[in-house]
Amino acid sequence: MLAPEPTNPIHRISVEQFHRMIAAGCFGDGDRVELIDGEMRDMPPIGSPHGGTTDRLTMLFAPQLAGQAILRVQGAVVLDDGTELYPDLSVLKFRDDYYCQANPTGDDVLLIIEVADSSLALDLGAKLAKYARAGIRRYWVVDLRHRILHDHRDPDRFGRRYRQLHSLITGEVVFELGDERIRMPVASILPD
Repeated sequence: MLAPEPTNPIHRISVEQFHRMIAAGCFGDGDRVELIDGEMRDMPPIGSPHGGTTDRLTMLFAPQLAGQAILRVQGAVVLDDGTELYPDLSVLKFRDDYYCQANPTGDDVLLIIEVADSSLALDLGAKLAKYARAGIRRYWVVDLRHRILHDHRDPDRFGRRYRQLHSLITGEVVFELGDERIRMPVASILPD
């Protein structure tokens, strides 16, 4: 990250201010904006491969998580006072209120999945650092261009990285949910 120039400082906003802007109607219906370190960033449009892969993952996870965890599709996750991201999928700890009272935070997240078509650099750069810093236990990046599932584990909060990376093109990936193990063939995650 570049340091701001003293003659031209950057004005950063908080998640609270971001929510007030949303409530005031500052963004149009089709605007897709995330807040990273107090900076609003436009999210790239969702193309067919990205949307189809997100739908495929939703259909794979939803039946297996029913009653045990919440599957959130492109919904908000607050990581700190200046960061609110909208990952493609979040597997959240189950709560009776389904997070109606407040958006989930890093402590609520069991798994984040980002589907990367044009966003690979951001997903493996700034977002990975933010997810690790927030203590997100597992972070998957589905790399559509290279047909690889990057499975990041064991966050190092202070190093803003993950200690383990498994990049898979075949085989299966296992996600542990309490005492249950959810197994998915990598081929079922990556589109043909």
